[in-house]
Amino acid sequence: MADFGKTLVVIPARGGSKRLPRKNLLPLGGKPMICWTIEAALAANLGARILVTSDDEEILEIARQYRSQGVAAHKRPSKLATDTASTVDVLIDAVHAERRVGCDPETVVLLQPTSPLRNAGDIRDALECFRENGQNNTVVTVCEVDHPTAWTGTIGDGCKLEGIDLSGKRSQDYQKEYRLNGAVYVAQVSMLLTTKSLFSESLIASVMPRERSLDIDDELTFKVCEAVFDRL
Repeated sequence: MADFGKTLVVIPARGGSKRLPRKNLLPLGGKPMICWTIEAALAANLGARILVTSDDEEILEIARQYRSQGVAAHKRPSKLATDTASTVDVLIDAVHAERRVGCDPETVVLLQPTSPLRNAGDIRDALECFRENGQNNTVVTVCEVDHPTAWTGTIGDGCKLEGIDLSGKRSQDYQKEYRLNGAVYVAQVSMLLTTKSLFSESLIASVMPRERSLDIDDELTFKVCEAVFDRL
Protein backbone atom coordinates (compact mmCIF):
# COMPACT_ATOMS: atom_id res chain seq x y z
CA MET A 1 0.00 0.00 0.00
CA ALA A 2 1.42 3.38 -0.98
CA ASP A 3 2.16 5.93 1.72
CA PHE A 4 0.62 9.22 0.62
CA GLY A 5 0.40 10.69 4.11
CA LYS A 6 -2.88 11.99 5.44
CA THR A 7 -4.88 11.98 2.21
CA LEU A 8 -8.60 12.58 1.85
CA VAL A 9 -10.28 11.55 -1.40
CA VAL A 10 -13.51 13.50 -1.92
CA ILE A 11 -16.16 12.39 -4.42
CA PRO A 12 -18.84 15.10 -4.69
CA ALA A 13 -22.15 13.97 -6.19
CA ARG A 14 -25.27 16.11 -6.17
CA GLY A 15 -28.60 14.46 -6.82
CA GLY A 16 -29.81 17.18 -9.19
CA SER A 17 -28.61 18.14 -12.65
CA LYS A 18 -30.42 20.35 -15.15
CA ARG A 19 -28.78 19.23 -18.40
CA LEU A 20 -28.68 15.52 -17.59
CA PRO A 21 -31.09 14.60 -14.77
CA ARG A 22 -29.74 12.21 -12.12
CA LYS A 23 -26.52 11.86 -14.11
CA ASN A 24 -24.46 10.46 -11.24
CA LEU A 25 -26.87 7.53 -10.99
CA LEU A 26 -27.24 6.76 -14.69
CA PRO A 27 -26.43 3.13 -15.52
CA LEU A 28 -23.03 2.71 -17.15
CA GLY A 29 -21.54 -0.70 -17.75
CA GLY A 30 -24.11 -2.36 -15.52
CA LYS A 31 -23.83 -0.09 -12.46
CA PRO A 32 -24.57 3.52 -11.46
CA MET A 33 -22.01 5.89 -12.94
CA ILE A 34 -20.72 7.04 -9.55
CA CYS A 35 -19.61 3.49 -8.77
CA TRP A 36 -16.81 3.71 -11.32
CA THR A 37 -15.21 6.62 -9.48
CA ILE A 38 -15.61 4.99 -6.06
CA GLU A 39 -14.08 1.76 -7.35
CA ALA A 40 -11.22 3.56 -9.10
CA ALA A 41 -10.39 5.30 -5.81
CA LEU A 42 -10.41 1.98 -3.99
CA ALA A 43 -8.34 0.25 -6.69
CA ALA A 44 -5.71 3.00 -6.44
CA ASN A 45 -4.88 1.48 -3.03
CA LEU A 46 -3.69 4.74 -1.53
CA GLY A 47 -4.37 4.04 2.10
CA ALA A 48 -6.49 7.20 2.00
CA ARG A 49 -9.83 8.17 3.46
CA ILE A 50 -12.54 8.15 0.78
CA LEU A 51 -15.56 10.36 1.34
CA VAL A 52 -18.65 10.60 -0.87
CA THR A 53 -20.45 13.88 -0.18
CA SER A 54 -24.00 14.33 -1.44
CA ASP A 55 -27.40 15.81 -0.71
CA ASP A 56 -29.11 12.77 -2.22
CA GLU A 57 -30.05 9.77 -0.09
CA GLU A 58 -29.90 7.31 -3.01
CA ILE A 59 -26.32 8.35 -3.78
CA LEU A 60 -25.36 8.16 -0.11
CA GLU A 61 -26.86 4.67 0.13
CA ILE A 62 -24.70 3.53 -2.81
CA ALA A 63 -21.65 4.93 -0.99
CA ARG A 64 -22.62 3.03 2.16
CA GLN A 65 -22.48 -0.22 0.18
CA TYR A 66 -18.70 0.29 0.10
CA ARG A 67 -18.45 1.01 3.84
CA SER A 68 -16.63 -2.24 4.58
CA GLN A 69 -13.93 -1.15 2.13
CA GLY A 70 -13.40 2.15 3.91
CA VAL A 71 -15.73 4.50 2.03
CA ALA A 72 -17.65 7.04 4.13
CA ALA A 73 -20.89 8.82 3.18
CA HIS A 74 -21.40 12.45 4.19
CA LYS A 75 -24.74 14.27 3.95
CA ARG A 76 -23.79 17.77 2.91
CA PRO A 77 -25.79 20.84 4.03
CA SER A 78 -28.65 21.84 1.73
CA LYS A 79 -26.93 25.17 0.96
CA LEU A 80 -24.17 23.16 -0.73
CA ALA A 81 -26.61 21.24 -2.94
CA THR A 82 -27.63 24.10 -5.23
CA ASP A 83 -26.54 24.86 -8.78
CA THR A 84 -24.54 27.82 -7.46
CA ALA A 85 -22.71 26.00 -4.69
CA SER A 86 -18.97 25.96 -5.35
CA THR A 87 -16.79 22.87 -5.40
CA VAL A 88 -14.37 24.62 -3.05
CA ASP A 89 -17.08 25.07 -0.42
CA VAL A 90 -18.02 21.39 -0.78
CA LEU A 91 -14.37 20.39 -0.26
CA ILE A 92 -14.00 22.64 2.78
CA ASP A 93 -17.18 21.15 4.26
CA ALA A 94 -15.73 17.66 3.66
CA VAL A 95 -12.50 18.57 5.46
CA HIS A 96 -14.45 19.94 8.44
CA ALA A 97 -16.57 16.77 8.50
CA GLU A 98 -13.38 14.70 8.68
CA ARG A 99 -12.01 16.80 11.50
CA ARG A 100 -15.20 16.28 13.49
CA VAL A 101 -14.54 12.52 13.46
CA GLY A 102 -10.94 12.94 14.54
CA CYS A 103 -9.17 12.91 11.15
CA ASP A 104 -6.84 15.69 10.05
CA PRO A 105 -6.11 15.38 6.31
CA GLU A 106 -3.12 17.17 4.81
CA THR A 107 -3.83 16.41 1.16
CA VAL A 108 -7.17 16.48 -0.64
CA VAL A 109 -7.90 14.62 -3.86
CA LEU A 110 -10.99 15.64 -5.81
CA LEU A 111 -12.55 12.96 -8.02
CA GLN A 112 -15.65 14.09 -9.90
CA PRO A 113 -17.98 11.19 -10.74
CA THR A 114 -18.63 12.75 -14.15
CA SER A 115 -15.22 11.38 -15.23
CA PRO A 116 -16.02 7.66 -15.02
CA LEU A 117 -13.30 6.52 -17.46
CA ARG A 118 -10.47 7.75 -15.23
CA ASN A 119 -8.79 4.72 -13.67
CA ALA A 120 -6.74 3.87 -10.59
CA GLY A 121 -3.47 4.46 -12.42
CA ASP A 122 -4.52 7.99 -13.35
CA ILE A 123 -5.22 8.75 -9.68
CA ARG A 124 -1.92 7.30 -8.53
CA ASP A 125 0.00 9.17 -11.24
CA ALA A 126 -1.52 12.48 -10.12
CA LEU A 127 -0.60 11.83 -6.49
CA GLU A 128 2.92 10.75 -7.40
CA CYS A 129 3.24 13.94 -9.43
CA PHE A 130 2.10 15.95 -6.40
CA ARG A 131 4.62 14.28 -4.13
CA GLU A 132 7.51 14.49 -6.59
CA ASN A 133 6.96 18.22 -7.09
CA GLY A 134 7.12 19.18 -3.44
CA GLN A 135 3.39 19.00 -2.55
CA ASN A 136 3.06 22.78 -2.71
CA ASN A 137 1.32 23.27 -6.06
CA THR A 138 -2.02 21.86 -7.14
CA VAL A 139 -1.83 18.95 -9.56
CA VAL A 140 -4.47 18.81 -12.29
CA THR A 141 -5.03 16.09 -14.85
CA VAL A 142 -4.96 17.23 -18.46
CA CYS A 143 -5.21 15.77 -21.93
CA GLU A 144 -3.96 16.92 -25.31
CA VAL A 145 -6.45 19.11 -27.17
CA ASP A 146 -8.16 17.68 -30.25
CA HIS A 147 -7.22 20.64 -32.45
CA PRO A 148 -4.90 23.65 -32.03
CA THR A 149 -6.53 26.47 -30.11
CA ALA A 150 -5.30 28.76 -32.90
CA TRP A 151 -8.21 27.31 -34.87
CA THR A 152 -10.77 28.59 -32.37
CA GLY A 153 -12.25 32.06 -32.33
CA THR A 154 -15.33 34.16 -31.69
CA ILE A 155 -18.27 35.24 -33.83
CA GLY A 156 -18.78 38.98 -34.00
CA ASP A 157 -21.32 41.26 -35.63
CA GLY A 158 -22.63 40.04 -38.95
CA CYS A 159 -21.54 36.48 -38.11
CA LYS A 160 -17.91 37.49 -38.67
CA LEU A 161 -15.51 34.80 -37.50
CA GLU A 162 -12.65 36.41 -35.60
CA GLY A 163 -9.41 35.33 -33.97
CA ILE A 164 -8.65 32.35 -36.24
CA ASP A 165 -5.12 31.62 -37.40
CA LEU A 166 -5.37 31.66 -41.22
CA SER A 167 -1.71 30.89 -41.86
CA GLY A 168 -2.57 27.47 -43.26
CA LYS A 169 -0.28 25.63 -40.85
CA ARG A 170 -1.00 21.94 -40.36
CA SER A 171 -2.16 20.79 -36.93
CA GLN A 172 1.13 18.94 -36.37
CA ASP A 173 3.06 22.17 -36.95
CA TYR A 174 1.67 23.73 -33.77
CA GLN A 175 3.15 23.16 -30.32
CA LYS A 176 1.24 20.54 -28.33
CA GLU A 177 -1.45 22.06 -26.11
CA TYR A 178 -3.33 20.57 -23.17
CA ARG A 179 -6.62 21.25 -21.43
CA LEU A 180 -8.01 20.44 -18.01
CA ASN A 181 -10.05 17.25 -18.20
CA GLY A 182 -11.67 17.46 -14.75
CA ALA A 183 -10.73 13.92 -13.73
CA VAL A 184 -8.30 14.39 -10.81
CA TYR A 185 -7.22 17.37 -8.69
CA VAL A 186 -4.69 17.14 -5.85
CA ALA A 187 -4.04 20.02 -3.44
CA GLN A 188 -2.81 20.92 0.03
CA VAL A 189 -5.60 21.12 2.60
CA SER A 190 -3.90 24.07 4.30
CA MET A 191 -3.91 26.04 1.02
CA LEU A 192 -7.54 25.12 0.37
CA LEU A 193 -8.61 26.41 3.78
CA THR A 194 -6.44 29.52 3.70
CA THR A 195 -7.08 30.74 0.15
CA LYS A 196 -10.57 29.25 -0.33
CA SER A 197 -9.33 28.02 -3.69
CA LEU A 198 -8.45 24.62 -5.09
CA PHE A 199 -5.75 26.12 -7.30
CA SER A 200 -2.29 27.31 -6.33
CA GLU A 201 -0.61 30.12 -8.29
CA SER A 202 1.28 27.53 -10.33
CA LEU A 203 -0.26 24.26 -11.49
CA ILE A 204 1.40 20.92 -12.15
CA ALA A 205 0.06 18.80 -15.01
CA SER A 206 -0.50 15.07 -14.88
CA VAL A 207 -1.21 13.93 -18.43
CA MET A 208 -4.00 11.47 -19.23
CA PRO A 209 -4.98 10.05 -22.63
CA ARG A 210 -7.94 11.64 -24.40
CA GLU A 211 -9.90 8.37 -24.43
CA ARG A 212 -10.11 8.43 -20.61
CA SER A 213 -10.74 12.18 -20.39
CA LEU A 214 -14.46 12.37 -21.13
CA ASP A 215 -16.43 14.63 -18.78
CA ILE A 216 -20.13 13.75 -18.70
CA ASP A 217 -22.16 16.95 -18.94
CA ASP A 218 -25.17 16.17 -21.14
CA GLU A 219 -26.90 13.33 -22.98
CA LEU A 220 -24.48 13.50 -25.92
CA THR A 221 -21.34 13.14 -23.80
CA PHE A 222 -22.98 10.30 -21.86
CA LYS A 223 -23.74 8.41 -25.08
CA VAL A 224 -20.18 8.97 -26.28
CA CYS A 225 -18.95 7.64 -22.94
CA GLU A 226 -21.10 4.53 -23.32
CA ALA A 227 -19.57 3.87 -26.74
CA VAL A 228 -16.01 4.42 -25.52
CA PHE A 229 -16.61 2.41 -22.34
CA ASP A 230 -17.26 -0.75 -24.33
CA ARG A 231 -13.87 -0.39 -26.02
CA LEU A 232 -11.65 0.27 -23.01
